[in-house]
Amino acid sequence: MDNNIAIPKNIRGRGALLNTPNRFNKTTVEDFWDGSYYDAEFLTNSNETTYTDIYPKTIVNKVDSPDIPSDWSMNPYQGCEHGCIYCYARITHEYWGYSAGTEFEKNILIKKDAPLLLAKKLQSKSWKGEPIMLSGNTDCYQPAELKFGITRQLLEVCLKHNQPVGIITKNALVCRDLDLLKQLAEKNLVQVHLSITTLDETLRRAMEPRTSSGANRLKTIELLQQNGIPVHVMMAPIIPGLNSDEVFTICEAVSKAGATSLNHTMVRLNGAIALLFEDWIQKTFPLKATRVLNLIAESQGGKLGNSHFGERMKGTGVLANSIHQQISLAKKKFDLNYKPKPLSKSLYQAVPTTQLNLF
Repeated sequence: MDNNIAIPKNIRGRGALLNTPNRFNKTTVEDFWDGSYYDAEFLTNSNETTYTDIYPKTIVNKVDSPDIPSDWSMNPYQGCEHGCIYCYARITHEYWGYSAGTEFEKNILIKKDAPLLLAKKLQSKSWKGEPIMLSGNTDCYQPAELKFGITRQLLEVCLKHNQPVGIITKNALVCRDLDLLKQLAEKNLVQVHLSITTLDETLRRAMEPRTSSGANRLKTIELLQQNGIPVHVMMAPIIPGLNSDEVFTICEAVSKAGATSLNHTMVRLNGAIALLFEDWIQKTFPLKATRVLNLIAESQGGKLGNSHFGERMKGTGVLANSIHQQISLAKKKFDLNYKPKPLSKSLYQAVPTTQLNLF
């Protein structure tokens, strides 16, 4: 635990501590602040999460990035209440007219028609049963899932069509759907990729405040493995000077929990995310802020952000290479080099044997 942490109390349970300007807006509106954070919170409920229904025409999206192994993704929610301060998806909220800051965490967009859109896609003549990744952008098991259950409905559609699906999450809520995941796993139709960034609870609460605790994520690995569901760990992102010293600790812990493979990425802070992260770390870790920011820049070619394919997730330079070597040694020491077999496409059915019953 870091004794130098100074968690600001002005926005409770949120990662971002401010709203950055939306790059698509020509004008900006700033709130007048007289220092009374708590008055604003209690009198206006300004820290409550709001949910807004949206109606996209499609739910399955083509992934064109060469850095991402999956060709298709789907996201039942836009915005994410988990509040991870480093999240690359924050800047996508600007396309909807919101800020990448606190509005990304408080204004969640809900795609209630997602199961119907997926069923329509899977029944189309052009679809060939290619694996789809749930949570290519925001976490499909974020707190909104408890209220709306859209992710579970999507898994039901996948099961009825024998559609292969991958899941990326930081939330133990994935265990709620063990019944569906077990059926999918029996046909080699599902893999769960569980993200573990830190096992330091003080750091986790500050950096990704509404995610599951590290201890509960380890329990999630155990439970998924016990039920025959393939689970792989992602240490993503590694932030030099913050969680980079946990490489061996995390690898040992996930191995003991039953994981057999682990991947990692280096942090990158593009666009408004850099402004948010700089503000957050100056307020939260004031004594180490300058060092951490310099280390991030050192690992990304001299800047906090990096958009170059092939570099942005791996980082560049001596520091990034040193971290890669640590990961390699830790994976070898704790038997985390297993390469999962590809999900099955051969069982996919455009027309399921039983009629779809989504609701």
